[in-house]
Amino acid sequence: MKQIYFFIIAVLFNLSYTNAQTTDVVSGLNEPIGLLLNGNDLYISDSGSDKILKIDITEATPTITDVVTTGLGSPSTLILNSNDLYISDVETNQISKIDITASTPTTINFVVSSSIPFGLALSGNDLYISEIGSNKISKVDITAATPTKTNVVTGLNNPTALLLNGNDLYFIQISSNKVSKIDITETIPTVTDVITGLNSPIALQINGNELYICESGAGKVSKIDITDSSPTITDVVTNLNSPFGILLNGNDLYICESGAGKVSKFNLSVLSINQLNTNNNIKLYPNPTNNFLKVSGLTKNEGYKIYNILGVEVKKGNISNNEKIDIQDFMNGSYFLKFNNGNSIKFIIE
Repeated sequence: MKQIYFFIIAVLFNLSYTNAQTTDVVSGLNEPIGLLLNGNDLYISDSGSDKILKIDITEATPTITDVVTTGLGSPSTLILNSNDLYISDVETNQISKIDITASTPTTINFVVSSSIPFGLALSGNDLYISEIGSNKISKVDITAATPTKTNVVTGLNNPTALLLNGNDLYFIQISSNKVSKIDITETIPTVTDVITGLNSPIALQINGNELYICESGAGKVSKIDITDSSPTITDVVTNLNSPFGILLNGNDLYICESGAGKVSKFNLSVLSINQLNTNNNIKLYPNPTNNFLKVSGLTKNEGYKIYNILGVEVKKGNISNNEKIDIQDFMNGSYFLKFNNGNSIKFIIE
């Protein structure tokens, strides 16, 4: 078991599930924890085997190809700048890089003496690094002849994943079970909490206003709307086997299920009826309908979102018991009304 797992196991439960919602992409791996897509090539940091691997995601049965097999300890996060693939290594406490165009890539030690470096994010020439062991985020200019780290923000609680969205750097504080952010343009950045109450979050991805969060302790991927002042956590896919890394490619969410030694994927475009969590006390009527929906059985005001059959959000708002939702402008077809508390109901417009 590698160093990152010795740390993470102290703050999460090692859950093991089978999951009918996902499809396997590639199996037979040894603790995969990081993903990066370059064209059709999906790069995988396989921490248990001390390797970087890759597969072609267009292949029906992908062949695993070794990219780097030496010079690494426990690779985690991957980030690409042109042909340079940067790798955070939580066992050797360094950031390495390779040239992915080389026939036999050689690992170069780029930044050493980091304290359990995990997350990476790139803004221009600045490479941001989350250092779990020293509870801080640092950065380095990748164009410098002698790269030197400078502190960006300190006093954190075991920061892991990093994700840039404009000037906002989102990051996980795993020991606090939350996602926070800073504005990287500020001289002295102020840490703002985005969402709390998570279960050992470990990885982040963003799509528009939706921030996807891999919650290892709960064996799931959830999401929030970052434009909401008080975001509500919504489950996306559950019953995963020790998920660590996630990656979005169009409607496909790729997931490192480290406990199962595999990468799986979940298609976001279709909301499966099997995913619906229906409270029998909540009723929609009329159903089928054409002008409005009325909801009964609610005990309090609830936030909701309506999705079409392709999984596209078409309406959202808040509703109280016996209140109507106007849907007269919707096209005929099947829809899903999903409440922020997780309950979902299918309805039909004729």
